Amino acid sequence: MKKKILILSVIFAFFAFPAFSNIGFEFGIGSGYIFYGDEDVKDRNKALGDTNQTILKTDALLLLPLNDMILFDFGLDGVFDFRWNGSNHIYLIDYSFLAGFRLYPNLGGLFLSIDYALGRRSDFISMKNEDDTLSTSWGNGFKFTVGYDFSYHLNSLGPVLAAGIRSMPRGGSRDTLFCVSLKLTKHK
Repeated sequence: MKKKILILSVIFAFFAFPAFSNIGFEFGIGSGYIFYGDEDVKDRNKALGDTNQTILKTDALLLLPLNDMILFDFGLDGVFDFRWNGSNHIYLIDYSFLAGFRLYPNLGGLFLSIDYALGRRSDFISMKNEDDTLSTSWGNGFKFTVGYDFSYHLNSLGPVLAAGIRSMPRGGSRDTLFCVSLKLTKHK
């Protein structure tokens, strides 16, 4: 019952307060390439041999305009690296929380963004000689993105094409992710 009251209160606050009415949203899906810094991960990937692989990237952001050119964004980012060879598989799931700023330099819908990222990676391994679930320690890094927002200044739902790099140090290693995404965004 308390959860229902909390959810209804948040929904009411979202529509009742004008500050919340300026919040936009963005959701994206894409793919990319990951450079793993952890030698154990590299060794496992080599041991799997010639594999099938799928890399899927998703993100969801809330966008709060500070003025016509600068937005504050916060949300989630996830990259799923699935590798398999017959019944052997390694699933590497990287997830992070993001907060940062997006700048539109008044060149159409071109934008640049920088986000602070706090995240970790969970590894699900099922191979002949190893069956384990591992997680890295939490790490923090940065995500840099450049993109083009086709609906900027239109106050409507529209596509965004973006490319980004996220560097995440974790303990003694660093994962670097390059991703390209197609997103849908809605500005208020």
